[in-house]
Amino acid sequence: MARKRFSKNACVAYSIANQYMSGTVNRQDYLQTAIDWIAQKDSTTIENYMATHQHEPNANELWLYFKSVIDWVGAVFPIYRKEMKGIAWGILYNEFKDDKSLDPKTLEAKIATLMQDEDVGSKKGIYEYLLTGKEKHLNIRTFSDKQKRESYERQKGIYPVCVKNKSDKTQYELNEMEADHITPWHEGGKTEANNCQMLCKLHNRMKSGK
Repeated sequence: MARKRFSKNACVAYSIANQYMSGTVNRQDYLQTAIDWIAQKDSTTIENYMATHQHEPNANELWLYFKSVIDWVGAVFPIYRKEMKGIAWGILYNEFKDDKSLDPKTLEAKIATLMQDEDVGSKKGIYEYLLTGKEKHLNIRTFSDKQKRESYERQKGIYPVCVKNKSDKTQYELNEMEADHITPWHEGGKTEANNCQMLCKLHNRMKSGK
């Protein structure tokens, strides 16, 4: 029954989820993905899930779970974009399906804004970012070597925080510093020369770890 629903050409899984799924049905990509998602929900592996359920008379549990994932995606993100294809929706569903604060209209407004933001390198990552709040999914554009050099020369290799804290070293070589947004991206700061500052590597990594 699982193969019938997930692994045949024009199967029902393809008909409801093709726009969200990567892979091909006849190579069992859909089936493997669905089992992986539900296995992770149960904190187990694909192999263990299959071993546990192999003698059941039907695959209703798996199918109802998969359908719930797809219904949830359509409800939370009702406006479809091609970037929604291939996201690990089941994993996100497992974590956020009970989050009542997710408002489709609010999320859509944020998606539209982020899609137009030239600093967002991964448009696909917008969906995971909005759910998890982790900027790493956006692949925010980094400063160019030219921008780093301009900022370094402007600062004369000095990072003021080190001077203020009377650190052993206050002036650095370019390769001892890293670029940082003066106004953070999430507060509206752009990856532009006038928003670039050079930090010593220690302080930049301390800042990034907060």
